[in-house]
Amino acid sequence: MTPLFWSWERKALIACAAASGLASLYVGLFQIDKLHRLACPFFGSGCESVALASFARILGMADGLLAAGYCGVLCALAQPRTRQWAVALLVLAFVWVMLNLVELAEMQKFGAWCFWRVLTTLLSVPIAALSFRCAKQVQQQSAVSGAAGPPPAAPTGQSA
Repeated sequence: MTPLFWSWERKALIACAAASGLASLYVGLFQIDKLHRLACPFFGSGCESVALASFARILGMADGLLAAGYCGVLCALAQPRTRQWAVALLVLAFVWVMLNLVELAEMQKFGAWCFWRVLTTLLSVPIAALSFRCAKQVQQQSAVSGAAGPPPAAPTGQSA
């Protein structure tokens, strides 16, 4: 397959996923007591309340750290080399949108808001859109390389 090119979509996807991952890591570090305070622009102490809420622990683990890891996987898959990788990126990106929407619903029920989680939710939309564009590029790239036909066979070195 031809070498992967770095389109603006791919760069923007990695930038959005990395920003989302860093925001999640910040919350996760607070959740595991590595930070004593959590800055919360626009929402006062809502960030700390949300980070310490019962829904912020998944199977006893800090969801901020899990989300940071998830974003790392999105960054890694943003460099798809095959159609299967592109499909995995696309599926995980749309799952990321759904997980963030569930998080927003939980914050609504809880009655407190976290700037960092709202930020990751807002970033999940361009992540999904850019993932779709990157997957489409892989599809087009494989169609072009497939249309060129298989590479010529190497000589076997036998003479008649």
